[in-house]
This record gives sequence, C-alpha cells and structure tokens, in this order.
Amino acid sequence: MAIDPELLSFLGGPRTSDMDDVAGSRARGQILTSEALLHRLSPPLGVSFHDGFAENLRGDRVPVRIYRRDNLPARSGALLFIHGGGFVFGDLELEHDRCLHYVTHADIVLVAVDYRLAPEHPYPAGLDDANLTLKWMVQNAEELGIDAQRICVSGASAGGALAAGLVLLSRDEHGPSIAAQMLMYPVLDDRGTTLSMQTFEIYDPWDGDRSRKMWPLYLGHHGDAVAYAAPARATDLSGLPVTFVMSCEEDPLRDEDFAFTQRLLDAGVSVEFHHYRGTYHAFDAFAPESTVGQRALSEQVLFLTRAVGTVPTQ
Repeated sequence: MAIDPELLSFLGGPRTSDMDDVAGSRARGQILTSEALLHRLSPPLGVSFHDGFAENLRGDRVPVRIYRRDNLPARSGALLFIHGGGFVFGDLELEHDRCLHYVTHADIVLVAVDYRLAPEHPYPAGLDDANLTLKWMVQNAEELGIDAQRICVSGASAGGALAAGLVLLSRDEHGPSIAAQMLMYPVLDDRGTTLSMQTFEIYDPWDGDRSRKMWPLYLGHHGDAVAYAAPARATDLSGLPVTFVMSCEEDPLRDEDFAFTQRLLDAGVSVEFHHYRGTYHAFDAFAPESTVGQRALSEQVLFLTRAVGTVPTQ
C-alpha cells in the first residue's frame, strides 16, 4: 500500500487528537480553528448559513448551524450532518467547509448539530442531541422549507457512529422517517479486533491506539457498548434506508466499515459503497482540493442528489 502522492503533504501536522490529553488537544485544536477563521473566505455566492438552536417541548436546546442556498425548490430535501472528532473533539467549525460544499452543489437544506462531547457528556448525550435535532427538523419542516420525508442523516468518523446509531434508534422507536444515511469512514465497532486496527496501530492522522482509547471516554459508566453507540453490535440491520458507506485504504476503521457494509447488503439494504485506495482517514477533509478528495466529495454530492436532493416526480 502507498499513499497517493497528492495526500502526503497534508500529513505530519500538529497532533490535535491525543486521547491521553483531551484538554491539551482541544486547546491546540482551538488555536488551529482560530487561525483558520482569520483566513476563511466568504460563502459561495448565493449560499448562506446562520447559527441557532433545535429545541423540544421540554425546553432542551441543542446548538445547530443551518445552511441553505438561494432559490431552492419548495420543500427541498434535507441533510442532518454530524461532525467527527472521536466523540471528544470538534464543533460546528470542524466540517464547515464540507457543509458549504454540499449546499453549494446539492438542492438541500443542511442542519449541522453541535452535540455534547465526551468525556464530560458520555453516551447517550451526543445521540440524544442528534435525535432531538432530527425530531425538531421534522416538526419545523415548513419553517425550514424542507420535505420531512426526504431527510438524510450523515456523519464522518465518530459522527458516522452517531448517524448510524440514530438511524437504528429511529427505526426501533418508530421515530421520524429517514430517507437515507451517508457514512464517511464511520466509527462502528468498539471491540478493535480487526486486521486494519492492528495494522495501523500507530498512524497519522488516526490510528488503532486512539480508537481503542476513545471508546471508554465515550461509553463512560455504560461499560459495554450497545448497538446505538457501536452500530456494528446491532444484531438486525434490516429495514434501514438506502445507505452510502465510504472507506479509506490506510485507515484502522477500514475493516469494520467493510464488515458493516457486507452485513447491510446481507440484510437487504440498498448500499452504495466507495473505497479509496492510497488514502488515509478523513483525506477528503484534510485534502479536499486533491484529485481524489474532489472525487470523493463529488460522489457524496451525487448520492445526496439521488437520495434526497431531487424533487420526486408526481
């Protein structure tokens, strides 16, 4: 295996995801975020976003960022997006550029959720926040200008675990109808026994060592994972919506993504699977302008367009 030459220059930066020093890693990440904000370009012409809150009848509130493009069709499809960060890092800035890209190129309204992070808020806090946001989107579909029957739930890395867990939870509790799920190199299995987890034990930008240390921080006092926390533990994957799964060749999560995809297919779920050779974890976020990064983002947009972005014919 060899990394795509275009991606090599993006490796070797400051380590901002040290599970042995969460506070220090967050501080370093905030410095990088502040520097990035100083150089942030304006949104593409015709695209806007604003911060607000999703709220339930009890008054519980979750920070969200809502993105939209001008002149969208009435009752557009929608995307609930959940950022990554090992369950303990990240905020609405982490995947801001990705969200802008989706809204620029697909006819959707996007709601990004700023869920509570572990270890201060272990499972199920983050999942509860995502679930509240999904229900709020459905209840406020008219105000948001979306079709409540055309919502895709998506997440990258640990956000993929939250997205897949939310889809399972919504199915089991007869919650809001979810039209599709889009999972980019998702975290799925807390057991850490795959070959890729061992092969990439120490590796940047993500490795098996950090993966194993991440899970106790997320699970907290719950100890053993349940399917809504670690979707690979689900015994029944039937009845799930059309699913997009993306994996990376040199990624400790690669094999659990392979296995989950195969189990979805075995359960009769319609799956679109993309595996990118010569890539590392989250390459499309680290190197979105690379050839393979652009291809990956384009394929995500195409899936969104086919799944929820195109107004269905009557």
